[in-house]
Amino acid sequence: MIEITAVMAAISSLHIGTGKKIGTFSKTLEYVPGRTIRGMVGYYLYNNNRELFDKLRINEDKDMKKVGVFFKDAHPMYKDKFTVVPPVSFKWCKKCNHLMDYESTECQQVLDGNLCLHEGKKENGFVTKDSLKTGVLEKASLNTQIETKCPIMRSGHASPDSGYDISPYNIESVSSGTNFGFRCIVKEDFADELKSALCEAGIFSGLGGYRSRGYGLVIFEKFREKQVDELIEERSNELSGKHDLLMVTNSPMILRDDNKSFIGFGTNPKKDCRQDCNPKDYISEDYFSVVRELSGCNGILKIRDDNDTIAQRITGGIARGWSIKHRNKVSEIIPCIGAGSCLKINGSGPEILAAMEVYGIGEMINSGYGDVYFTEGRL
Repeated sequence: MIEITAVMAAISSLHIGTGKKIGTFSKTLEYVPGRTIRGMVGYYLYNNNRELFDKLRINEDKDMKKVGVFFKDAHPMYKDKFTVVPPVSFKWCKKCNHLMDYESTECQQVLDGNLCLHEGKKENGFVTKDSLKTGVLEKASLNTQIETKCPIMRSGHASPDSGYDISPYNIESVSSGTNFGFRCIVKEDFADELKSALCEAGIFSGLGGYRSRGYGLVIFEKFREKQVDELIEERSNELSGKHDLLMVTNSPMILRDDNKSFIGFGTNPKKDCRQDCNPKDYISEDYFSVVRELSGCNGILKIRDDNDTIAQRITGGIARGWSIKHRNKVSEIIPCIGAGSCLKINGSGPEILAAMEVYGIGEMINSGYGDVYFTEGRL
C-alpha cells in the first residue's frame, strides 16, 4: 500500500453541507470529509473508468478488508503544514498561545522576565502537529463567505414574482484559494491511475453542494508518495520512546454492536451495583483484525489501567453513511464519537499504534471515519 498526500486547492467556493438548515441558511463545514472525496472520485470513476472503480472496490461499505483505497478528511492547511483536530483535554493560553500544563489554571510561560499568568481555553478547529510537540499554537484559519441566491423559475427562466411563496436562500461557503491537506491510502498498483482520477474529478465533477451554481471545483497539486511499511516503521520508532500517550480522534469514529452505536471507548467498573458490572470495551477485536490484516502488524491496544479503568474524554458527533450504491446519497445517520476525543493508552506496542494512525479504527474507515493519532498528554 502507498500513502498519497497532496495539496487540494479550492479554485471556486466550496459548500460542504452539515446536513442541517436554519431557515433559508445553509452552513458549511470548514473541512472536506473523506466521505465527500470518496463520493466525488467514486461517482467520476463509475461513469468514466468502471474498471478502476471495480478494482478499488470503492463502493464497498462494510468489509474494509476488501477495500483498495482509504480516503481521509482533508483539513485546512496552516501555511504549508497539514493540520489535525486538537485534543479536547488540551488548554492553550489566551494571551501567549502556549500549551498549558494539564492541572494548571494559569499560564506559567515567562514573557519579558515575568510569568504570563493568563487563563487558558480549549481550541476548536485545526492545529499543526508541531503545536502539540513544541507547545506553541499554530492554528489554521480560513475565510468563509455568505452569498444570497434567488430561485429561478423553469418557465421564463426568471425569478418568481410576488405571487409565489419562494424565498431567496443563503449559502455559506469556504472561499476560493483555500488549501486543504489531502491524504489517502491506496494499493500501489493503482496509485498513478488514482492521481489522474483525482485531478480530473476535481474539475469535471467537483465536490460538495451547489455545483450547478459554480461551487465545488478543486485541483490537486504537489503529490507525494510513501510506502505504508516505511511510514509505519518510522512512526513506530517515534512512538516507542513516548510516555503518557493519548489516542486522539482526528475525525468522527463509529463503534457499533448490532447497529447500536457507542459514544465512548468503553465502560468502567461500577461500585455497589446489583446487576452485571463487568466493564466492556467498545473497540472490538473485529476492528483490530482489520488493521492487522491490512498492515501486517501484530499487537493489542491496552486501554485499561491496573484497576481495570478507562481514562477518556469524549465529545459526541454525527456520522453520515454515504452510499455510492444508492445514487451517491446519504444512507444513514449515525451518532458516534466526535473528533478531538481522547483515550489514555496503557502499554501498547508502537507498531499497532502506527498502523492505526495509517488506517484508522472502527467502521467506514475508507470514508475518513475513525482516523486517529497519538500524542503525549494527560487526562
